[in-house]
Amino acid sequence: MSRQALVLLLIVVAFGILVPWYKGFTFLDPRMIVAYACLALLFVAPASAEAFATREESAPAASALHKIFRVVAYGWCMTLLIIVSAFVTINLTKWQGSILTPPAEVCAAALLFSLTASVVVAAFSAVLARHLSAGLVKMVLRLSFLLVLLAFAFSSRMPDAWQIFLSDHTTRRAITRLAWQGAAACAVIAGLLMILVLRNPKSVR
Repeated sequence: MSRQALVLLLIVVAFGILVPWYKGFTFLDPRMIVAYACLALLFVAPASAEAFATREESAPAASALHKIFRVVAYGWCMTLLIIVSAFVTINLTKWQGSILTPPAEVCAAALLFSLTASVVVAAFSAVLARHLSAGLVKMVLRLSFLLVLLAFAFSSRMPDAWQIFLSDHTTRRAITRLAWQGAAACAVIAGLLMILVLRNPKSVR
């Protein structure tokens, strides 16, 4: 527990203090806010894989739901703590006479998307755990995140038409709209996955 607490403290210090201190005012860019909100997925993915590592054939559905909500609360609250720490850091180091924060609608949309996407990841892990081992569940989640990271890493090598399309869809208004739409889509997907989680594990096989 002490080692895990130390790791979490280092993460909060790195992303909640050092990164915003280095980025300065650019940290308040909507793209950065959405990226920070998605940190919840990096907490939820391994935690949910561990939570559903042991298959419990006779466990009630309520137990699975409890695990899902516990993992989501952990990941989302950690992300919220990091974001708040980052805002405090920006205001302490770049004080301009008034509190500096991104537009409220950007934060609300990003955090709601983060919450619903976290539920999707946790519920997806619960469904996978009924058919795969904990190691395979972790591998599936890691590969998914790796593909997303590769897409971002090589975005500069995309054709010019694609890059123009992306630039047109990364304005503040576009990012906010996409975050709201993503949250709605994730809510629907999470609902469908919850139906599978609530089903009797024996009937799924």
